[in-house]
Amino acid sequence: MNISFHTDLRPYNSFHISTTAAGFAAFSNLAMLQELLDMPAAKQFARTLLLGGGSNILFTQPFDGLILKNEIDGIQVVEETDDHVLVKAGGGVVWHHFVMHAVANNWGGVENLSLIPGCVGASPIQNIGAYGVEIKDVMHSLEAYHLKDASLARFTSADCGFGYRDSVFKNKYKGEFAILSVTFQLNKHPRLNTSYGAIEQELERMGISDPTIREVSAAVINIRQSKLPDPDKIGNAGSFFKNPVVSNEQF
Repeated sequence: MNISFHTDLRPYNSFHISTTAAGFAAFSNLAMLQELLDMPAAKQFARTLLLGGGSNILFTQPFDGLILKNEIDGIQVVEETDDHVLVKAGGGVVWHHFVMHAVANNWGGVENLSLIPGCVGASPIQNIGAYGVEIKDVMHSLEAYHLKDASLARFTSADCGFGYRDSVFKNKYKGEFAILSVTFQLNKHPRLNTSYGAIEQELERMGISDPTIREVSAAVINIRQSKLPDPDKIGNAGSFFKNPVVSNEQF
């Protein structure tokens, strides 16, 4: 395990911007992260940036600090009842792969979030959302490592201070934690959400009147692919925007 220097970042961002990082290393478990942070080579950098799928960042110049890429893998069931299942996913798991895993097992709750770029570890930071569903609706808890204090922390959904595309990790704790894993509560008997956006129209176009989880996911994927280019062919970061928020008085 080594820190590389002046590393080309083109493979690590969805815009495929060719720039460099002064220092770069990947970790696939907590022990590796701790070892990296303790290395003398790591301590020479004034800044540290945690990177997942590289879809929520636009490099406009070389990064003069240390980039640590989260590659913690694994998806496992940690608890199950007749109605729900708690599923834990590593922070480095590709988000869409996690969604497809849930869809394949007929676990409802994240099918509307199909094909969103990025990794599981970034999902609660942004409180990602699409087609009427947000992470706050399905997240149970997460495990995180405080980079400066070298301590482990567990956050419940309430602890994350979720707002519209917002959380404590974008404000109070910005840049302080590496999210190691996220546990989601998914539904074995879900009530599908098809009323938002063009899902119902797409299902109708597909000839489906009584959709399954898999079919809702397929409809969302069709819609997203019709609007956005494949980032492997044309660099992009998916659909990113925030609707304006106004006070009741302004409304």
